[in-house]
Amino acid sequence: MSNRNNDVFQVLPTRGNQALATTGSTVDALLPGQLGVFDANTGLAYGTAVPAGTKAITFAVGIGNGSLVDIRTSAGQFIQTKGITDLTFQPHTAGQPMKVTVGSFKAECDTEYGVRVEFRNAKINRIQGYNQFSKAYMVTTPCCDDCTGGCGSLDANVLTQLFIASINADDSNLVLAQAVARQALVAATHGTSVDYAAGAVMTAADVAALIVFNKTALEANQVFADFQLVSQPLAIGTYCSINLHYHKLLETVLIVSLIEGFGCSGATTINQYPVFEEGSGINIQQKEYHASGWAGSGPYKLSQVTGMGYENINYLSVKGTTYDQFIVQYNQTSESGWQEYSNVLSTVIAIPEADTVTRQAVATVFNSFLSGLGFDSLIDDAAAASTNAAVVEPEVTSVATDGIA
Repeated sequence: MSNRNNDVFQVLPTRGNQALATTGSTVDALLPGQLGVFDANTGLAYGTAVPAGTKAITFAVGIGNGSLVDIRTSAGQFIQTKGITDLTFQPHTAGQPMKVTVGSFKAECDTEYGVRVEFRNAKINRIQGYNQFSKAYMVTTPCCDDCTGGCGSLDANVLTQLFIASINADDSNLVLAQAVARQALVAATHGTSVDYAAGAVMTAADVAALIVFNKTALEANQVFADFQLVSQPLAIGTYCSINLHYHKLLETVLIVSLIEGFGCSGATTINQYPVFEEGSGINIQQKEYHASGWAGSGPYKLSQVTGMGYENINYLSVKGTTYDQFIVQYNQTSESGWQEYSNVLSTVIAIPEADTVTRQAVATVFNSFLSGLGFDSLIDDAAAASTNAAVVEPEVTSVATDGIA
């Protein structure tokens, strides 16, 4: 029985923004990092146009530095075109942290205040399942000369300063606290170094400037800084060519609660939801590591003695590079004796997102022979993808560019 959730796959990372292998060439003519699509029977390249009705093809990428020393091919001996079930395009998208603001609060003298933050990420889930992992950050406001407590006369900016100092002193590095303007601020009026829009991140010096301004301002004219919590991504570790602490999802989810002292004032606002990066070099290398058990390093990727990795895993992707991915899934059928077998396979073609020549060529070659089989073209999907590694790809709003063929 075939299982689509546990398919054998191969990863073909390209480099150099090269065109596909020229029509009629063979695999030994590939350049390092160059991709080609070849007829499974003749071994000759198709360029960017596979004729309709072609029964079997093979993708191959050249391996080497300067000159070709080897090739890596798509999963299986070949791809039977009639067995292709799915084709998708996943552009690289940058990750972004979660941001939550604690604001609209008043402050009193000699009062304890507390904020509890629950953290959820892949590492915490791996260590302790879905049991809650949270931390409480507690601060106590100073005494005031003109107040005995309960009168709300302490400048709320002081409370912001206290929480920022307390949270940023935590060595767990799960969250960063920063001051943000509660309302628009004008440098000439409020004494700050620059103008600030509401919600803009402020410097510590400018928060102190607000305290100076408020000492002589009427209560109605006083201005404040709230504090914003920004989740921090998990660290990436590598040992002996293998990321032993690999987590595909690096961002952390924050659940913030006001637990002490705020009374009827104060509120939490989610300013930005986390986005998990897709197509980082680390993620592509992890796929290569997984796939190396079927071709390359063999089934024994870890030493039985040390539990660590061997050095015979040949990564073609680069950690600091970001990749767009074409993922083709297919069934390979064969006969042996009196039975027919069907194996579930897939191939990931990983292309640096800046390599638009290669990216568009791959989209074109798939469209050349799959458009007549009911698949949507991915040419427009690939063309719409950003080449900026810092861009969070927009949400899908059109079937034409949803990345699904």
